[in-house]
Amino acid sequence: MPEKDAPKKLYPPYLPYKTIGTFLDSLKVALPQRIDRSLMKSMSGGMQSALILALAYLDLINPDTGAITEKMNRLVHSEGADRQRVLQEILTASYPFIFKDGLQLDRATTSQLEERFKNSGLSGDTLRKSITFFLKAAKDAGLKVSPHIKTIRSKTGAVRQKRGTGEKTEISVYKGPAPAQPEEVSWEKALLSKFPSFDPAWPDEVKSKWFDDFKALMELKKMES
Repeated sequence: MPEKDAPKKLYPPYLPYKTIGTFLDSLKVALPQRIDRSLMKSMSGGMQSALILALAYLDLINPDTGAITEKMNRLVHSEGADRQRVLQEILTASYPFIFKDGLQLDRATTSQLEERFKNSGLSGDTLRKSITFFLKAAKDAGLKVSPHIKTIRSKTGAVRQKRGTGEKTEISVYKGPAPAQPEEVSWEKALLSKFPSFDPAWPDEVKSKWFDDFKALMELKKMES
């Protein structure tokens, strides 16, 4: 008897948290039976894949068929405090390496959180993005997050805080030298660059031709001045 295929390994979501929130809000008008790419035409192919994987990881859809789950139904149709409770249940079940492995989220440090995500198989920029997604989801769910957990910066970016808000956004930082600006070249310089340099070894006929052409070029320049 042939063996069944092993279930796909799902990793914690790493797309922007706002993306999944906006998508779920769009389903309130009529929750479809399944989630597929035809519902995500405004997104790039990469973002579509990331969103589908995120929904599967959070157990909002079946990873094989895309069929919605009861958790998805409850989350989309809930509001306020009820929605927070549903989201808390989803996060608690989806992140067992945090909630069921002895980590106290309200007292943890940044390094402790990073260690848990690394053990789930993440690294590099995907690790940073996954932690950022989780922290925003936890805040949305009303979970208490330790004040010792700080925003994780990327190697090519920095974090700044918008004035008058608590929101932090990532900005790219270019550490190399400033790119050189192209020098504006006048038409006469461009033309002279194509003009052959005078060579005393030329035959007299060629020398005479060169002087005639050079004189004509100078006359043209005077007329343009």
